[in-house]
Amino acid sequence: MSENDLERPLHGLPCDDAHALLAAAMQRAGLLEDPAPDAAHRWIATFLDAFGERVPTVRAALDEVAALRAESVVVPALELERLRNRNVLFFLDTVSQYVDDQADLRGLAVSDDLAAIAEEFGLAKDDALGAVRMALTARAGGPPLELLFPLLGHDRIMIRIGAISSHILHGRGLEPIPFGPGGVPFETIRATPPSAEDGENGDAGERPS
Repeated sequence: MSENDLERPLHGLPCDDAHALLAAAMQRAGLLEDPAPDAAHRWIATFLDAFGERVPTVRAALDEVAALRAESVVVPALELERLRNRNVLFFLDTVSQYVDDQADLRGLAVSDDLAAIAEEFGLAKDDALGAVRMALTARAGGPPLELLFPLLGHDRIMIRIGAISSHILHGRGLEPIPFGPGGVPFETIRATPPSAEDGENGDAGERPS
Protein backbone atom coordinates (compact mmCIF):
# COMPACT_ATOMS: atom_id res chain seq x y z
CA MET A 1 0.00 0.00 0.00
CA SER A 2 1.36 3.42 -1.01
CA GLU A 3 0.93 6.86 0.56
CA ASN A 4 -1.48 7.68 -2.25
CA ASP A 5 -3.69 4.78 -1.20
CA LEU A 6 -4.09 6.42 2.22
CA GLU A 7 -5.82 9.37 0.54
CA ARG A 8 -8.31 7.18 -1.28
CA PRO A 9 -11.96 7.61 -0.26
CA LEU A 10 -13.69 4.68 1.38
CA HIS A 11 -17.24 5.95 1.02
CA GLY A 12 -18.78 4.82 -2.23
CA LEU A 13 -16.56 1.78 -2.70
CA PRO A 14 -18.16 -1.68 -2.84
CA CYS A 15 -18.19 -3.17 0.66
CA ASP A 16 -15.61 -5.86 -0.14
CA ASP A 17 -13.22 -3.32 -1.69
CA ALA A 18 -13.54 -0.91 1.24
CA HIS A 19 -13.00 -3.78 3.66
CA ALA A 20 -9.88 -5.03 1.86
CA LEU A 21 -8.44 -1.52 1.54
CA LEU A 22 -8.92 -0.71 5.23
CA ALA A 23 -7.56 -4.09 6.33
CA ALA A 24 -4.40 -3.56 4.26
CA ALA A 25 -3.97 -0.06 5.68
CA MET A 26 -4.40 -1.31 9.25
CA GLN A 27 -1.79 -4.01 8.66
CA ARG A 28 0.61 -1.44 7.21
CA ALA A 29 0.08 0.75 10.29
CA GLY A 30 0.62 -2.14 12.70
CA LEU A 31 -3.02 -2.07 13.83
CA LEU A 32 -3.90 -5.52 12.50
CA GLU A 33 -2.04 -8.82 12.36
CA ASP A 34 -1.43 -10.62 9.07
CA PRO A 35 -3.26 -12.83 8.35
CA ALA A 36 -6.22 -11.21 10.07
CA PRO A 37 -8.41 -13.51 12.19
CA ASP A 38 -12.15 -13.78 11.58
CA ALA A 39 -12.90 -11.66 14.65
CA ALA A 40 -10.84 -8.82 13.17
CA HIS A 41 -12.76 -9.00 9.91
CA ARG A 42 -16.02 -8.78 11.86
CA TRP A 43 -14.61 -5.73 13.66
CA ILE A 44 -13.71 -4.06 10.35
CA ALA A 45 -17.20 -4.75 8.98
CA THR A 46 -18.72 -3.12 12.07
CA PHE A 47 -16.33 -0.18 11.76
CA LEU A 48 -17.38 0.43 8.16
CA ASP A 49 -21.05 0.29 9.18
CA ALA A 50 -20.34 2.86 11.90
CA PHE A 51 -17.82 5.16 10.24
CA GLY A 52 -18.00 4.46 6.51
CA GLU A 53 -19.81 7.72 5.75
CA ARG A 54 -17.92 9.69 8.43
CA VAL A 55 -14.35 9.23 7.19
CA PRO A 56 -13.38 10.90 3.90
CA THR A 57 -10.19 8.88 3.33
CA VAL A 58 -8.38 5.73 4.37
CA ARG A 59 -6.02 7.89 6.44
CA ALA A 60 -8.99 9.40 8.31
CA ALA A 61 -10.29 5.89 8.93
CA LEU A 62 -6.95 4.88 10.43
CA ASP A 63 -7.14 7.86 12.80
CA GLU A 64 -10.55 6.67 14.00
CA VAL A 65 -9.29 3.10 14.38
CA ALA A 66 -6.37 4.31 16.49
CA ALA A 67 -8.72 6.38 18.66
CA LEU A 68 -10.95 3.36 19.24
CA ARG A 69 -7.95 1.20 20.18
CA ALA A 70 -6.61 3.71 22.73
CA GLU A 71 -7.16 2.87 26.39
CA SER A 72 -8.13 6.41 27.35
CA VAL A 73 -9.56 9.63 25.99
CA VAL A 74 -9.10 13.24 27.04
CA VAL A 75 -12.50 14.76 27.78
CA PRO A 76 -12.63 18.56 27.32
CA ALA A 77 -12.56 20.34 30.67
CA LEU A 78 -16.02 21.89 30.43
CA GLU A 79 -17.58 18.60 29.31
CA LEU A 80 -15.91 16.87 32.24
CA GLU A 81 -17.50 19.44 34.53
CA ARG A 82 -20.93 18.54 33.14
CA LEU A 83 -20.35 14.98 34.34
CA ARG A 84 -19.45 16.13 37.86
CA ASN A 85 -22.71 14.93 39.38
CA ARG A 86 -23.34 12.07 41.78
CA ASN A 87 -26.25 10.70 39.77
CA VAL A 88 -24.24 10.80 36.55
CA LEU A 89 -21.33 8.92 38.15
CA PHE A 90 -23.69 6.32 39.63
CA PHE A 91 -25.30 5.96 36.21
CA LEU A 92 -21.94 5.53 34.44
CA ASP A 93 -20.87 2.95 37.02
CA THR A 94 -24.09 1.02 36.38
CA VAL A 95 -23.43 1.21 32.63
CA SER A 96 -20.03 -0.35 33.30
CA GLN A 97 -21.71 -3.16 35.23
CA TYR A 98 -24.22 -3.59 32.39
CA VAL A 99 -21.36 -4.00 29.92
CA ASP A 100 -19.53 -6.43 32.20
CA ASP A 101 -22.65 -8.62 32.37
CA GLN A 102 -22.93 -9.00 28.59
CA ALA A 103 -21.40 -12.03 26.91
CA ASP A 104 -21.43 -10.21 23.57
CA LEU A 105 -21.89 -6.49 22.88
CA ARG A 106 -23.22 -7.06 19.37
CA GLY A 107 -26.94 -6.92 18.71
CA LEU A 108 -27.86 -5.22 21.99
CA ALA A 109 -30.55 -2.54 22.22
CA VAL A 110 -27.96 -0.33 23.90
CA SER A 111 -29.78 3.00 23.64
CA ASP A 112 -33.01 1.58 25.06
CA ASP A 113 -31.21 -0.34 27.79
CA LEU A 114 -29.18 2.70 28.87
CA ALA A 115 -32.27 4.90 28.80
CA ALA A 116 -33.97 2.50 31.22
CA ILE A 117 -30.92 2.62 33.51
CA ALA A 118 -30.85 6.42 33.28
CA GLU A 119 -34.44 6.66 34.43
CA GLU A 120 -33.46 4.99 37.71
CA PHE A 121 -31.12 7.92 38.37
CA GLY A 122 -33.49 10.65 37.20
CA LEU A 123 -31.52 11.39 34.04
CA ALA A 124 -33.14 12.37 30.75
CA LYS A 125 -32.35 9.95 27.93
CA ASP A 126 -30.46 12.46 25.78
CA ASP A 127 -28.38 13.65 28.73
CA ALA A 128 -27.58 10.09 29.77
CA LEU A 129 -26.61 8.84 26.31
CA GLY A 130 -24.60 12.01 25.77
CA ALA A 131 -22.74 11.40 29.03
CA VAL A 132 -21.88 7.86 27.96
CA ARG A 133 -20.69 9.01 24.55
CA MET A 134 -18.56 11.78 26.08
CA ALA A 135 -17.02 9.42 28.63
CA LEU A 136 -16.18 6.86 25.95
CA THR A 137 -15.10 9.04 23.03
CA ALA A 138 -14.66 12.62 24.34
CA ARG A 139 -17.08 13.68 21.58
CA ALA A 140 -20.66 14.88 21.53
CA GLY A 141 -21.52 13.03 18.31
CA GLY A 142 -20.65 9.83 16.55
CA PRO A 143 -22.03 6.52 15.34
CA PRO A 144 -24.88 4.74 17.14
CA LEU A 145 -23.93 3.33 20.53
CA GLU A 146 -25.14 -0.04 19.26
CA LEU A 147 -22.13 -0.02 16.91
CA LEU A 148 -19.72 1.88 19.13
CA PHE A 149 -19.96 -0.59 22.02
CA PRO A 150 -18.73 -3.67 20.09
CA LEU A 151 -16.01 -1.56 18.45
CA LEU A 152 -14.65 -0.50 21.84
CA GLY A 153 -15.21 -3.84 23.55
CA HIS A 154 -15.79 -4.71 27.19
CA ASP A 155 -12.39 -3.80 28.58
CA ARG A 156 -12.00 -0.38 26.95
CA ILE A 157 -15.51 0.69 27.89
CA MET A 158 -14.95 -0.24 31.52
CA ILE A 159 -11.46 1.33 31.59
CA ARG A 160 -12.66 4.60 30.07
CA ILE A 161 -15.67 4.90 32.40
CA GLY A 162 -13.48 4.04 35.37
CA ALA A 163 -10.99 6.71 34.35
CA ILE A 164 -13.71 9.39 34.25
CA SER A 165 -14.99 8.44 37.70
CA SER A 166 -11.48 8.33 39.14
CA HIS A 167 -10.54 11.68 37.60
CA ILE A 168 -13.59 13.37 39.09
CA LEU A 169 -13.63 11.75 42.53
CA HIS A 170 -9.87 11.90 43.12
CA GLY A 171 -9.66 15.45 41.84
CA ARG A 172 -11.92 18.17 43.13
CA GLY A 173 -14.71 15.76 43.96
CA LEU A 174 -18.36 16.42 43.22
CA GLU A 175 -18.34 20.17 43.90
CA PRO A 176 -19.28 21.79 40.56
CA ILE A 177 -17.80 24.98 39.23
CA PRO A 178 -20.14 27.94 39.88
CA PHE A 179 -19.58 29.69 36.55
CA GLY A 180 -18.71 28.72 33.02
CA PRO A 181 -17.14 30.71 30.18
CA GLY A 182 -18.10 34.36 30.20
CA GLY A 183 -19.24 34.21 33.81
CA VAL A 184 -22.45 32.37 32.93
CA PRO A 185 -23.81 30.28 35.85
CA PHE A 186 -22.85 26.65 35.27
CA GLU A 187 -24.88 23.52 35.95
CA THR A 188 -23.92 19.88 35.63
CA ILE A 189 -26.23 17.45 33.88
CA ARG A 190 -29.48 17.77 35.75
CA ALA A 191 -30.94 14.81 37.60
CA THR A 192 -34.60 14.79 38.61
CA PRO A 193 -35.75 12.18 41.12
CA PRO A 194 -38.45 9.91 39.64
CA SER A 195 -41.98 10.95 40.53
CA ALA A 196 -44.31 8.77 42.51
CA GLU A 197 -46.88 9.23 39.73
CA ASP A 198 -46.63 10.45 36.16
CA GLY A 199 -47.02 14.20 36.09
CA GLU A 200 -46.35 14.61 39.82
CA ASN A 201 -42.92 16.15 40.29
CA GLY A 202 -43.28 17.99 43.57
CA ASP A 203 -40.50 20.46 44.39
CA ALA A 204 -38.04 18.76 42.02
CA GLY A 205 -39.52 20.52 38.99
CA GLU A 206 -40.48 19.03 35.67
CA ARG A 207 -38.40 16.13 34.39
CA PRO A 208 -36.36 17.16 31.36
CA SER A 209 -37.61 15.65 28.12
